[in-house]
Amino acid sequence: MKRSLTVTASLITATLLIAGCAGNSGNLQAAGNAGHLKTLDGSAPLIVGHRGLPGLYPEEVIAGYRAAIAAGTDALELDLQSSSDGVLFACHNVFLSDTTDVANHPEFASRKKSRMVDGVATGPEWYFSDFTAAELKTLRVRQPIATRSKQYDGMYPLATFQEVIDLTKETIAANPQRRMFIYPETKNPIYQRQLGVPLEEKLLAMLIKEGWNTPDSPVFVQSFEPASLKMMRKMGLKTKVVQLIDGDGTNFKTGAMTYGSPDTAKPFSWLQANDPHTFAAMVTPAGLAEIKTYADGIGPWKLYILPPQGVDAAGNAVKTLDQASNMAPTTLVADAHKAGLFVHPYTFRDEAVRLTKTYNGDPKAEYKAYFDLGIDGVFTDFSTTGRVALTEWMKTNEAK
Repeated sequence: MKRSLTVTASLITATLLIAGCAGNSGNLQAAGNAGHLKTLDGSAPLIVGHRGLPGLYPEEVIAGYRAAIAAGTDALELDLQSSSDGVLFACHNVFLSDTTDVANHPEFASRKKSRMVDGVATGPEWYFSDFTAAELKTLRVRQPIATRSKQYDGMYPLATFQEVIDLTKETIAANPQRRMFIYPETKNPIYQRQLGVPLEEKLLAMLIKEGWNTPDSPVFVQSFEPASLKMMRKMGLKTKVVQLIDGDGTNFKTGAMTYGSPDTAKPFSWLQANDPHTFAAMVTPAGLAEIKTYADGIGPWKLYILPPQGVDAAGNAVKTLDQASNMAPTTLVADAHKAGLFVHPYTFRDEAVRLTKTYNGDPKAEYKAYFDLGIDGVFTDFSTTGRVALTEWMKTNEAK
């Protein structure tokens, strides 16, 4: 996702506790008690480990994915970037400086440059696609969010997509009844194709090799770029497909979504075509019907579902999310379900600054508010919290 903070001792302790009990059975319990829920298929919502467990570990490293599995996640989410020699890696950005120690490698100093990425001027930066797989493996990953734990910085290499696939298969083999999915995203796919390192063909070939190109395979393929998803469908992709839906911010006076920068306002293919629409077009009934022609679900920024609003005593808009309160929910979940699409909103985080006043500083309350609305899964930086919230919510629903 495009869209953190201190990891407390209680979080670490909870992770260790759940590692011993939820990793093998926590998600099975939630799945087994479903059937009467408002989700699209009646199953318990999925806990999607967004970039692993980045509330504690650096993003998208194998250790973080293992920790997310131990914490009870149902899906390993990752962003795909390609090396210059065509190896797919897990990394959120097309550049390397925020999540790796590339700046400490003098042998790569000359690689720094500026580029246009999906209509946005970026750099000077070290760009992922300018490095071979072997060179990328010499880097070490670090936490990009200043207020989160740095205890694992410099310990782990970048993970390849194949390594995340192997971990997923290992987890499924260890407990075949457990819900476990892999959830790759084609990241800036038009930009990467223009550079000669396209993602789609490689992704599809790898899924076919694993025997995972089927509707019931443990795979969700996601992208903000509908052109990428449609291309893969034409190439023969048969897995579950998710259209991500972005936004730039919120007008806290009205609660309306805002669309500022080009990359968060619309897919790059729309920008190329001078299409005047923004991502807002995707959440209309007509937009959802169009998405249904090539996808199985949507991954909207969560504020499309529960918009925040807040004004001060003078009637001026508040400045930050934690000063705003939830408005009434939109009809997006119901509209998507009516169109036959599941809904996996992003991104759920524990930090108080990421929560509206409605939740009184309790991140579990946020999950439960969305579960009440019938969402089918959540992208979370804190799988531990998500799993505990879902377990509590399921017990409450059983008692009704």
